[in-house]
Amino acid sequence: MPAVEEVRNGIHAIALAMPAMQPTYAYSYAILAGGSSRDVHIVDAGLDTDANWETFCAAIEALDRHVTDIVSVTVTHLHFDHTGLANRIREASGARVRMHGDEAAAIRAGLQFSAGHDVGDKFSEWGVPAAERAALLEIANSRADFGSSVVVDDELRDGQILDFGEHRARVIHTPGHTTGHICLALLGENAVFTGDHVLPGINPGIALGGRRSPDPLGEYYASLERLEPYADAEALPGHGFRFSPLGARCAEIRAHHEARTAQAAQQLAETPNLPVWELASRLTWTGGWDALPVVSRVSALAQTDMHAARVATVSAAE
Repeated sequence: MPAVEEVRNGIHAIALAMPAMQPTYAYSYAILAGGSSRDVHIVDAGLDTDANWETFCAAIEALDRHVTDIVSVTVTHLHFDHTGLANRIREASGARVRMHGDEAAAIRAGLQFSAGHDVGDKFSEWGVPAAERAALLEIANSRADFGSSVVVDDELRDGQILDFGEHRARVIHTPGHTTGHICLALLGENAVFTGDHVLPGINPGIALGGRRSPDPLGEYYASLERLEPYADAEALPGHGFRFSPLGARCAEIRAHHEARTAQAAQQLAETPNLPVWELASRLTWTGGWDALPVVSRVSALAQTDMHAARVATVSAAE
């Protein structure tokens, strides 16, 4: 686990464990208001475990602050590894928890990790073999309520400026990973909190919460383009490590997805109306399709469905 790191003056990255998961930790960022104020602002709140709560409280104490000094928790998106400790912080300090309005709506609709639909209902359409469905459904259902209990006090909007004391940040609505995902651009700091929209060593999953658009990849690409004004900035991500330039990684992730879409297009040209299960088995996955664990196959099937949708969208436009 990385040690607490001051990534900007008064801004500290706190790694919180994600046991038996990949990635193995998520970042919560503590922003000290500065000056004579003892206020602390939090960006993302890690996974809700007793061990993480102890780690988080100890980190805040090491900054000569107390959990009761926290006045806001801004969440980049609704997943459980980012909302986790928000309720505990709110109960301990009275801090206001805030996220984009689309995320709050998704929580109310029960779409925390469903890609906008019940994955189980898709198995027949996707051609998933009957023998494979039970294990896949167990994984899908196990995530259905993640994040559902977080209390949202304030709903954020694109372009809103958040006051963190000596620091300020602009809210950038970046739908893709989830419907209401946001990035936060620190004004005058050449740095962006990217949540799970752009990560250093992982290609983020897409359409993993909230309503689903007809072309999730196209929506994600548009969100990557929204970060072009910050192409030279350093990314402060939800997992991994800080990196720069942000624009280069955005281009790399887009190229990865476009290559997979091209693969899907080739397979569908050779065999039209190929079921998603069969199409997924023909695409290139790290370690190979047969080696993908069950938990990864749920995501892989959803991603393959999106690439097939992208092929259809592009074909219709040509």
